Amino acid sequence: MSDRTAVEYHWIITLTGTLGPERTQVTVGDRGTVTHIPANTTRAQICDELVASIKDAVLARTGMLLEEPNIVCFQLEPNQL
Repeated sequence: MSDRTAVEYHWIITLTGTLGPERTQVTVGDRGTVTHIPANTTRAQICDELVASIKDAVLARTGMLLEEPNIVCFQLEPNQL
């Protein structure tokens, strides 16, 4: 495999944070697949993209920002057997 070959990864992420004026503690997460070229993207960059995506989804669903997000679990593995 060339270092320019795109690879599909399976990911799982769980975040905790606060929501709303009462600063209610919440836990949110998601899972899926993403395709990246390993030579062009780091795990940290993928994680940052996923955190931003989860924050956007929480805002769209609740109308409130997820603040002070902390990563509880993050796994990223090539999606192959």
